[in-house]
Amino acid sequence: MSLRIKYAANQVIYVQAGRQKILAFAFASILVFSIVVIALPSKKAFADGLTQENLPPASVGNRNASLFVKINPPILTTESKQDAYMQFRLFDANNNETIKFTTFYIEVTKGTDNSQSIMHDFFQSQSGLLTLKIEPTEGPLTIFGNQEGFLNAWVADPGGTVNIRGPLLLEGGLYHFHIEIFGIDYPTNIFKTEDVPKFDSWLSVGDVSSENVQYSGQSYVTTIISYYDKIRDFKFDADKKMFTWSMPFDWNVSRIQQNNIFVHEEVRIPKSFSGIGNSPYFTATANDDVLTGRKLAIDPYSFEDRLTLHYLLNKNDILNMAKKANGDSKQMTFSLAPASEAPAETTGEMVTDTGGVGVAVEWTPSQLNADKESTVKLHFSDAFSGGSLNADVQYSLNIIDKNAKQIYTKDNLIAKSGVDTQTIDFPSNEKYTIQVTVKGITKDEQPVDKTRSGVARGIVVVPEFPAGAVVAAAGVIGAVVMLQRFTRKLPGTDL
Repeated sequence: MSLRIKYAANQVIYVQAGRQKILAFAFASILVFSIVVIALPSKKAFADGLTQENLPPASVGNRNASLFVKINPPILTTESKQDAYMQFRLFDANNNETIKFTTFYIEVTKGTDNSQSIMHDFFQSQSGLLTLKIEPTEGPLTIFGNQEGFLNAWVADPGGTVNIRGPLLLEGGLYHFHIEIFGIDYPTNIFKTEDVPKFDSWLSVGDVSSENVQYSGQSYVTTIISYYDKIRDFKFDADKKMFTWSMPFDWNVSRIQQNNIFVHEEVRIPKSFSGIGNSPYFTATANDDVLTGRKLAIDPYSFEDRLTLHYLLNKNDILNMAKKANGDSKQMTFSLAPASEAPAETTGEMVTDTGGVGVAVEWTPSQLNADKESTVKLHFSDAFSGGSLNADVQYSLNIIDKNAKQIYTKDNLIAKSGVDTQTIDFPSNEKYTIQVTVKGITKDEQPVDKTRSGVARGIVVVPEFPAGAVVAAAGVIGAVVMLQRFTRKLPGTDL
């Protein structure tokens, strides 16, 4: 049996029972969305976790075990002035019991290509639950605790926590966490290298960029939050009233196909920014693709003084872009500008802002009218695969009018097997915002899974011109055009 124990080469201070040891560790990121992959020596299985996930069972020693990974708070930005937590729990997939004395090897690298290792070390938890509590501060990084004598793994306290203080979670970027399970059950039960289960987690980073935008002699603080990677080239063209920015992105199609990827960009514009912040319509693009429907969510309600827009791109959206992307490109580009008024349509498909759950919306009758009972049927699905969740969804439903007044609100709703219906009476003919807040997913007797909690937003137009009527009208118009062409080709007829 051979063991690989790696050591780093930059600066970090480890505090251990009164002695200090200088080893490498530079760890800076803002954790937001986790895309988790489990890899075994004989096969790979991919999971679609975000901020937390129960991964599929794997062979660990003489049992099937799953790994629970959680990041709290689920969204961190450079504006977050609070401790962050990363939690790992290995448990028996058959009875949900935590496996004690789990020894984790954790390696952190930044980026996807030619990545440099910035931390690798062993951690051990007697209870089996490991929590890395991170206090982001400037200066050298310090780990508090003792190391056991066999693998020199950092030993968690009785509650399962290892405390870390230093320059962690201070800089945006894409980070890769490689996790190996070296031992279970008791401290000296160490696996052979070829039997060690391997897990990989890519954590999408949130980066905040705020600029004082000058327009018509006024200054407006405009903020862009990228929940995937670091923002670059944030600019505003006053003549076009257009914002543009970019972020690093690897367009390798194989990489995208093998990993569940979700890109979320958030733009906050002061409502006092005349002609932009008070505009109800926008043209938004990602890599020159115009974003419509579920890809662009406009939220005028979350902040009293700011308009918020969400760019929401799932794996399929990104794959379609990758097919058209320049092979040499290493970035994803974005733009945003107010648009002239366009006919609004009721949203038929939405996705939560965390990217975990898709929501398809069906209205009955298709012709919506005020003061008449309408039924909405909600179908919840896996946002990555598009398939059914095959689980119950805990959610709340809100309908908001143009004056930000809630005309309908219901909490603690359950969509059995991912499907539910609600009855709504719209008070007037206008455009409404529909907001579905996913709070948890339950399946069989398993604990509530809150990994995909998030908010899906769309619009409802009352009265809505039925889709069937639109198709019929288009058919009539097309027939008239064809008839006109036909009569021009046959002059002198009686038609």
